[in-house]
Parts: sequence; C-alpha cells; structure tokens
Amino acid sequence: MIRYMLPALLLLSATAHAEECANGALYEAEDTNGNLQMLKTSGPSDPFVLEKQADGQAVWTIEAEQGCSNGNSACWMQVMTTDEEPVDVPVETILEDGQVKYYVFAHLRQTLASMKMNDEQFDTVADWHMARPDDFIAGMALPVNVYKFKSCR
Repeated sequence: MIRYMLPALLLLSATAHAEECANGALYEAEDTNGNLQMLKTSGPSDPFVLEKQADGQAVWTIEAEQGCSNGNSACWMQVMTTDEEPVDVPVETILEDGQVKYYVFAHLRQTLASMKMNDEQFDTVADWHMARPDDFIAGMALPVNVYKFKSCR
C-alpha cells in the first residue's frame, strides 16, 4: 500500500513550472529605473538565468542554481558571490490555473545590496555585457524580487 501512496504523493506535491513551454519559460519585471529584467527557466532542476537589459541591450547575466527539498515543498535559489558562500533565498511561486504566474524571491535585492553596502569588495558573480558603470549602485548586478510570466522561450 505504501509503495503506491509515495509516488502519488510526489506527483501531487509537484509545483507547476510552465510545462507547456517546450524550451522553457520567460518571466519579466521592471527595476526601479525602468529597466527590463528577465528570468529564464526550463524547469525545477535547471538553473535560473537572470538578465538585466537597458535600451534593448543586455547589461548583465547571472546564472543561479535552484533546488527543492522533499519533492517541491521548500524551494530556494543560490546566487554565487565573491564571498566563499553563495546567497540563498527562498523561491515562492504564485500559481494561476495550475501554472506558475509569478516567481517571488523575497528579499533577494535587499540582501545583495546590503551585503555590498557592508563590504565594498562583495559582489554577485555576473557576466557583464557592456562596460560596468563606475557608480557604486549602478555597478551592482541586482536582480529584482518578483517576475511575472511573459511567454515561452
């Protein structure tokens, strides 16, 4: 009996990840300066790709690992940093019609910014696609906290 219940429970506990998108899903947001920020994901075991664009040009890209414990009951994202340890934040999803409509990374932006403010040498590991601004704040790769489903990739 138990051997039948366990697979059923795992099936029922899975979080929806834009299954209709054969090549993954694209989520978008706008940062406080009106720049487009994107989140690309292919599923719960593949990395998130976070990207900032300004004037239609890619500014930076961050690849962040994601994972879940006990099936999908508690999920998190790891952002690599110049410190020895990555920054872990919880991953929350808001579903609509059984599909992920929003990804929410509570306090991600605030955590990264405050760590940079406390230690100017601290930084997120990002690929910069253009000249990195000299300005302290503008020169930080800071993803936003909430992304809304836009389309399939």
